[in-house]
This record gives sequence, structure tokens and C-alpha cells, in this order.
Amino acid sequence: MLARHQIDAPDGRSCEVAIGHGIAGAASLVLPGVARVGILTQPAVELLAKKLAGDIAGSGLGADVLVLPDGDGAKNLTTVESVYEWLNRHDFARHDMVVGVGGGALTDVAGFVAATYLRGIEVSYLPTTLLGAVDAAIGGKTGVNVGGKNLAGAFRHPSRVVVDLDILAELPRRLLREGAAETVKAGFIADSEIVAEYERSGLSAAIDIVVPAAIRVKVETVRDDFTEQGRRAFLNYGHTIGHAVEIAAGISHGEAVAIGMVAAGAISSAAVGFPDQHRQRDIINRIGLPVTIAGLDREEVEVLMGRDKKRDQGGLRMVLLEGFGRPVLRHVREDLIDVGFAAIGVD
Repeated sequence: MLARHQIDAPDGRSCEVAIGHGIAGAASLVLPGVARVGILTQPAVELLAKKLAGDIAGSGLGADVLVLPDGDGAKNLTTVESVYEWLNRHDFARHDMVVGVGGGALTDVAGFVAATYLRGIEVSYLPTTLLGAVDAAIGGKTGVNVGGKNLAGAFRHPSRVVVDLDILAELPRRLLREGAAETVKAGFIADSEIVAEYERSGLSAAIDIVVPAAIRVKVETVRDDFTEQGRRAFLNYGHTIGHAVEIAAGISHGEAVAIGMVAAGAISSAAVGFPDQHRQRDIINRIGLPVTIAGLDREEVEVLMGRDKKRDQGGLRMVLLEGFGRPVLRHVREDLIDVGFAAIGVD
């Protein structure tokens, strides 16, 4: 075991996060006293989910598998309703639990279902992507898309998150690249070791270094601010413009966050004197993530940004960097948004 963390929430719930090699299984994911387990998964990892179901059944429990659409195709209320109906057909009760096996979109949906079915049942996650492991699976945010990114959701910790580094080590480069956006983001806001490792090695950065470090950043931030009243907002670095670009361009979350960080870096330089705008862009580019986006309708991006959860009476709040490891939250004027758009090729 490389690391084990516990996060306690104000509602009395706690989440255990385990990181190691070869640790995925019934013993690590299923809580004592559970009678039946519903495994929600995605087509790409259906075999892994069925293997886990066999492991759970071997321990004497009931285990059923439901395959949901890939990616954001699952993050809608239609899918959520279909999962509720599936749980009904299998007679799930308050003492049963859900296990989410898949990427960040899958664990978002699994968590939302568990938070709302029967007013709350237990859930554990086995993230199978780097993006899910370092970000979506940890922190208790659940949600689905309703005309905008994650506009319906709840704060509720899973009981356990099991990050098996053997699973992550086998990921195709495409998924490593997408997950690297959230991993290096953790470095930009809080950990110079992550930044240095990606600057040295690009996409070949050592999983055993960057994953535990990025998870530590997420865990420590969430411990301090579960419901995002303060410090937790720093985890949104790159997301304000990134989420709008993701929906408008139909690109992956990691690609959109990378572009959003380039925009936020340019705004940071203009607004608070961030000295490493170009170094940050070079690191993102070295990983193989995009730093610009072509052909977007600026008006559509602005409309989507207008729905952002981080907008308040004072205007649009963005996470900016005064330096690596020195994030700040600022209201951003329209002319500074123009600077960010120009940096990523939106005009």
C-alpha cells in the first residue's frame, strides 16, 4: 500500500482513499454488513466489473452489473432514472450498496444515484482512468449535466475509493494524456514535485510519483473545505473557461481543462502578475495536451460561462495563479476574459 487517507465530512460521513498496486477487490470495496452490491460500469471496463462481481459473489454476497454509456453519455437524468429502475427491479434496500467501476463520468453518476436513491445508500468507487483517480472519484462531488456541466448534483462522500495503480499503468496514452490535465493542475496550484515531474518527463511521468501526490492535494483541500466555501474553489483552476469549451467544442474534459488553464494563465499574468504563463503552456504542450482551440463560436462559449456555478452577484469568479502553488480567487473583468480567449484562439 502506497498511501491511505481518510476524509471526514460535516455530515458525519467519512471516506477512505486507498492507493496501491493490485488492491482492487471485494475486500477493499464492499462494506461489512452489505447484502447486495450493484456494480455500475462502462463498456470499456465491463470485463473488469464482471470479474469484481465474481469476486463479490465468491464472498457470499449478491452482485449484479449494469453497463452505462461511456463518458458524458451517462451524465444525464435519463440515465439516472434507468439506474433507479434497475435497482428497483433488483429489490435494493438501504443496507445494500453501489460500486462505481469506470472513469470520472461514471463515478459522478454512481455517486449521484447513491446520494438520491432511497435518500442515500452506500457507494464505493474503483476509478479506472487517471482523470477519475486523481479528481472525480475523490471529494464527494456528484453530478449530472442539465443544460450545463454538473448543474444537478450533491455533495456526498463515497465510503471508499480504491486507486489501483496496476490498472492505471495499463491505460492507453489517450487516457493518460486526458488525466494528466487534472494531475498537473494539482501541481500548478499546490505541488511543485508534480510540476517538475511533468516538466522532465511529459506524458511518461511516473505514475507512482504523480498520482499519490495529486490525490494528496485533493484530499487535503477537501478536508479543509468540503462544500467549496473557500479553498476548495482552487481545484477549479482552468475549469471556468474549460467547462464552456468542453461543451461548445465537444472535446474531452482533460483537453478542455488544459485549454482552460492556458486561458487562466494568460489572465493570471495580466491580472496578478503570474510570471510562469509561458512555462505552464510549455508543460501542458509537452504532455501532449492542446493549448488552443479553433472554430468555436465565442458567443456560445460566453453563454455557457454565464451558467457557470462560480458566477455570483459580483460577476465571474476565476481561480488565478500568482505563481505555482499560489492560487487566488478573483472576480474577472470582461477585458481580462478577452485576454484569456485570445491566448487560446477564441475570437
